Amino acid sequence: MTTAWPCDDKPSERFPIFTRANTGEVFSDAATPLTWSTFGRGVYDAGYRDGLYQIGVFTPDDFRPEGECEVVGCFGGYVYINVSISRVLAIRTPGMTAEAIDRSLFGEHPDVRPYTPHADDENEQCTERMVAWMGSLFSATGVPELAEHRARIDTVVAERPDLTGLSDKELIERYRALVPEMRPVFATHIVHLYASNIITGLLAQVGEAVGEAELVAKTTSGLGEVDSAQQSFDLWRLSRVVRNSAELSEAFGAGVNGVLDRIGDLDSEDAAAFLAGWNEFLDAWGFLGPSVWEGRSPTYRSHPAIPLRMLDHARHVPDEGSPSVRTANAEADRRAAVDTIAAKLDVETRAQFLAAANAATIFLPAREATKVQCTRLCEEARMTMRELGGRLVGRGILSRWEDVLLLMDDEFDAFLGDAAQFAETLVDRKATLELLERKWPPFILEGRPPSIEEFADRNDSITNAVSSGEVLGGLGVAPGVHTGPARIVRSLIDDVDIEPGDVLVAMTTDSSWGPLFLSAGAVVCQTGAAISHAAIVARELGIPAAVSVQDCTTRIEDGTVITVDGSSGKVTVN
Repeated sequence: MTTAWPCDDKPSERFPIFTRANTGEVFSDAATPLTWSTFGRGVYDAGYRDGLYQIGVFTPDDFRPEGECEVVGCFGGYVYINVSISRVLAIRTPGMTAEAIDRSLFGEHPDVRPYTPHADDENEQCTERMVAWMGSLFSATGVPELAEHRARIDTVVAERPDLTGLSDKELIERYRALVPEMRPVFATHIVHLYASNIITGLLAQVGEAVGEAELVAKTTSGLGEVDSAQQSFDLWRLSRVVRNSAELSEAFGAGVNGVLDRIGDLDSEDAAAFLAGWNEFLDAWGFLGPSVWEGRSPTYRSHPAIPLRMLDHARHVPDEGSPSVRTANAEADRRAAVDTIAAKLDVETRAQFLAAANAATIFLPAREATKVQCTRLCEEARMTMRELGGRLVGRGILSRWEDVLLLMDDEFDAFLGDAAQFAETLVDRKATLELLERKWPPFILEGRPPSIEEFADRNDSITNAVSSGEVLGGLGVAPGVHTGPARIVRSLIDDVDIEPGDVLVAMTTDSSWGPLFLSAGAVVCQTGAAISHAAIVARELGIPAAVSVQDCTTRIEDGTVITVDGSSGKVTVN
């Protein structure tokens, strides 16, 4: 195999199937060589393995040596998660099936290959450890390791040195030192990821067995304390400050560009209150952004127009659209759904079901919380390399700071000694990255990946447009029914013209998209499953959502009126 991108990994013979599912939430763009050669191999693959070992379902003997990615991988510059490994986990888990884990991770996507057994899939000792771990989930009262991780990351952030005072060598050393800081946090995230998969899988299995499949989504709604939804609540409160002030509304009415300067020129209590709230919001959430685990990605702090545009849309939503009110309603719906299903069960099954429903309130928020904490460390790494890259731009060595990420980790020391020897390499890699970002990688890979040239071209045009009355099937992940015009959103970098009641239609969403849900009446995603970002945040904010709706971004024209049933997953063209 010829390597198309310097940080590409070798395919796995033992675990051959990979998918873009889930990874598209945090790596929607191609991974740069420095990001993947450091954090990809040292955190995302190594930490993923650590999490699987903690669960007990795998041992190091199952995998290639550490440093050779196998649990996750980079192919053609894009990051993938291993499907085969998750299926083996299901085989080693009593009561689980490969088909069930496929559904919990990837929804109803038609390209997911059927499971093919392997002689080494079953492992009695791993199964025994898995059973013990599962038992611990249903008796848990909290996740103390989450508080420990948060406290440690608070310390890392608080003790950040003045980056401008560090030497070039000290900056790269700080960047590398963040890898071991993030690895245990990511391992905990993986533990909570699979805990969430198992819990939601059990709830779905029981609900469907008693004929209440459409209540399943409600059993994980209104959980409260979900970190990936919290910035939406914070931005909502800020939007009320704007909505209730004539002068602030006028400032936003003149456009997002320059709005902070216009408000800064106002001498009023409203302006002072808004700016204080805005600075608090950036202090709390400035690390978020699209493709947030990739080192070059824009963030709320570096590109404030992203949250300002979402704030501008949210200010038009009436007060009765408050996410707090909707979350309270969702919590009541959750309790009622759990009670309805539980009433149809025998004593033993009811106890197991109620334990799973309680565990959902612990581990689904924990999964989102650990993802947010990992993102905070990603921003520390990004800030460090932005400082170094900016210096190199100032010296005329690079044309933009992000180009420093085009180097592999094992090239960096030599680069600092003699940057000229890498000039041609950087030019070639920059051109390849530009090509990558004009391509869509395959959703599923099995065996040898295709070359970059074989990837599909990104094309925003609508093909085989939906017709009136047509129904697109998907996976219902947030209950409720809503009808409104579809707004196809491909990137947060561009202005998103979404009005209250519109249906947000996207390939996928991540934490940085959360505040956009404030204006949406419903959400539809082309990929995703029961514990993907769009599902969890939509349930918290009390809006219907359907995911794994095949070709929704390429078949639904912007403005088409559609009805979203968040329980059944059906999207009907009106």
